[in-house]
Amino acid sequence: MKLVTISIFPLLASSQSVGQGTKFTFSAAGRGCPQGSMSVSASMSPSAEIMTFGFDKLHAFIGPGYEVTSKTQNCGIHLNMNLPNSHTQYALAENTYHGYERLDKNITLSLLSTFYSSDNAAQSTTTEVFIGGSGVGQVFTKTVEVPETEYVWSKCGRNSTLWNLNERVSLTSRARNIEGRFDGEDGVPLTRQLRFIYRECS
Repeated sequence: MKLVTISIFPLLASSQSVGQGTKFTFSAAGRGCPQGSMSVSASMSPSAEIMTFGFDKLHAFIGPGYEVTSKTQNCGIHLNMNLPNSHTQYALAENTYHGYERLDKNITLSLLSTFYSSDNAAQSTTTEVFIGGSGVGQVFTKTVEVPETEYVWSKCGRNSTLWNLNERVSLTSRARNIEGRFDGEDGVPLTRQLRFIYRECS
């Protein structure tokens, strides 16, 4: 995926003052986050520019000792964001993934995220990162900027917007006899950090 420099006008002079007071609620369900399991956590910065999701059960397994379906897991999140100012728009501008892998060098981890409004599922933001197995274990942090043409803006004139986030983890291998586990080893669960930008409604 090509990374681009973001330049949007008019951006608000102070995103912190605009985002302060933003509230959110969320629910999660899927094979990688069973409903009611409390396996997903969420937090938001005071400025509402940064939101972080933690996934305790979004794991994937591959190899002779596991079922074929175990190599891919998903988690769907319904996120309701309520801004204090209905004359402001915001969009997802960047995704950052953080976690730990101890995978064989023949195995690749894929992290795929989709973000769209419940009002318009046809317009979505999708990012994906690939992480090759190190063979020894490593903490990883990968950041992907969203191209400006793929921004999905919240609608003007409303405070509340319901978003859908789909998270998918999957493993692929170049060797059939190799086993791999992506399961938050060493106490480092997978997190996804979303960075939002704001602009005034025209």
